[in-house]
Formats: sequence, structure tokens, C-alpha cells
Amino acid sequence: MLTAPGGRKASFPAVQVYESLNASRSCAPPPASSSWRRSSRPVRTGSASNPCKGPSGSRHRNAIMRLASSLAPACLLALGIAGGLMASAPVAFAADAAPAAAEAGADEVVARVNGTDIKLSDVALADEEMGQALAQLPEEVRFQYLLGMLIDRRIVASEAKAKHVEDDPLVKRREAYYDEKALRDVYWVQLMRDKVSEKAVKAYYDEHIAKAEPETEVHARHILVGSKDEALKVIAEIKGGKKFEDVAKAMSKDSSSQEGGDLGWFKKGDMVPEFSAAVFKMKPGQISDPVETKFGWHVIQLVETRKAKKPTFAEAHDDVMRTLAREQGTKAMEEMRKKAKVEIVGADKPQIAPAPDSAK
Repeated sequence: MLTAPGGRKASFPAVQVYESLNASRSCAPPPASSSWRRSSRPVRTGSASNPCKGPSGSRHRNAIMRLASSLAPACLLALGIAGGLMASAPVAFAADAAPAAAEAGADEVVARVNGTDIKLSDVALADEEMGQALAQLPEEVRFQYLLGMLIDRRIVASEAKAKHVEDDPLVKRREAYYDEKALRDVYWVQLMRDKVSEKAVKAYYDEHIAKAEPETEVHARHILVGSKDEALKVIAEIKGGKKFEDVAKAMSKDSSSQEGGDLGWFKKGDMVPEFSAAVFKMKPGQISDPVETKFGWHVIQLVETRKAKKPTFAEAHDDVMRTLAREQGTKAMEEMRKKAKVEIVGADKPQIAPAPDSAK
């Protein structure tokens, strides 16, 4: 994700597409690390040992930012293409990049290969293909990598055309595959535009956020060790008069140990169930019994609780639009599947992903 002017996150540099479809096929593997927190914020994710928390400079970068901003409304409408499948991290989609960029005046030529132009919208399409794998790279490095890939691809493709490889049956088969994909991608964005309106977004916000009871947040510390016996020793040290923070620094194998095990503020859904179930039953100042998760054994101290501040409509807008797009995607895909005649050849049962709870 790139940061657009004003600090808003925007897809690079086009639209987030068919989030739930990509999740169903795990289009990009998760990082090697895994997190017992369910948040994607860097301070709240990590490994099992840390389960908490244009190639030529600014001109091209600024053009990318303008293109990202111009395409932001469409990006959120493209979610849910497979109908209710569970969502993963957003994937950039650039089928609308060229016309939208032209309207915004931002679709600049960024390179030429043998006299043929490579534009920002081409980089957007490359980001659809590679964005997940490059998501952690700095913006300019990411741009340079994508542009370099496009340049090399254009060079090889030119050579292939000179040798008439475009007539190869394998090329024709791939062209047919990607033609179908392009039709689906563009049509899905158009379909979601018709189904998810600003009025619907506002109505959802009013009903499910503005009128809803505010969530409870907790501020907690924890100490992570490898066994129940170690956790009991931790508790004994604290009951013996040692400060929780000092014991965390000495005994916790989590990287938060150097902050005294401090996890900051979080909501119930930010943590794995076992951890949340324990901490949200506690009272401020209380020390938990040993709590087991797949990452080890935790001793938790609840520091304080509070009611979370409700997001404004502007702050919640994009998340609400994602939710509505997934819900509408679920309905649309189910309707299309019902009308289609599908035969699974050579299999006992259709291996089609179901539409799970869209609230997940």
C-alpha cells in the first residue's frame, strides 16, 4: 500500500480488487512470522517469539500519488468478487487505471523500450500481479522493481514477436485465459459501483457504528514463556514483590519484554481467542493465571480499560465500503452461480469454495 497525500493509504496506484477471491486461493503467502494478534499493525504482529506487536525521484513518485488518489473510490468497490469468501490483505487491481489516469492527467510515460511507451497505468497493472510480494518494500524501490520487470518483459516480448512466437498455441491459450480474467475484473468493478452507493455506506455507518454501543478497549502487559511451570514461576516472582515490568524484562521471550511486556491498547478482536477470553474477564491491576496459546504460556496484567472512541464517518468510510462490497459480492456471486450450469468433470464433488460468514 502506498501513502497518498494527507497520510491516507491508497492502493498502488489503482484499485483494490476481489479481496475475497484472492483469499480463497491464498494468492500470496503470509509472512513467515505468525501473530497471535489479529491486527496487521507492525507493533502488534510478529513471529512466534514476537507475537505482539519512479526510478528518477519525486516527479514520478508524485505522479503515482495523484494516480492513487484519483482511483481510490473505485478501489473499494472491487471487493468481494468471489462472493463472501474470507478477505485477505488487499490486492491492487488496475483494469481501470488507464482511463482513470487519463481523466486525472496522471498517466505519464515512465519509460520507452524500442520506441514503445510504458506508462504509470502499466505499472499499476504490474502491481496487481506483484503487489502482494512487494508490499513491504519502500515506495520508490517497489516502483523501480515493477518498472524494471516491465522493461525486461517488453524486451523479451519484442524478441518473441520478431520470432513469431505469438502464433504458438501456448501463447493463444494464455491470451484466452487472461482475456476472460480481464472481462471478469472490469465487470466486477462496474457491478459493485451499481450496488454500493454513498447513501448505502452512510446508512450502514449510522446503523452499525454511530448507534452501536462503543467497544471496550484494554491496556495490558504480558510475559510470554515456554511452559506452564515457567509461567507459575513468573507469577511467584510477581507475588513475591517484584514489579511485573521487571519480571517481563528478565523472563519474557517476547520482544515486548524490553517495554515491560506492554501491549498498549487493544480490542477483543485484536487478539487470538484464548488471550482475549482471559484478559477481558480481568479487573485492572489483576494478574492472570497461566494462559496457553499456540505461541506459549502467557501471564497477563490488566492495566486499565476504557470505551473505544467511535470513528467518524470519514474515518470509517473505507472499511464500511469494504464490508458492503463483500456482502454484495456474496449475493451477486451466489445469484450468478445459481443461474450457471456448472459441471465438475472427473471429481466426485464440486470443489467450489462456499460462502462463509461474511462478517468474518
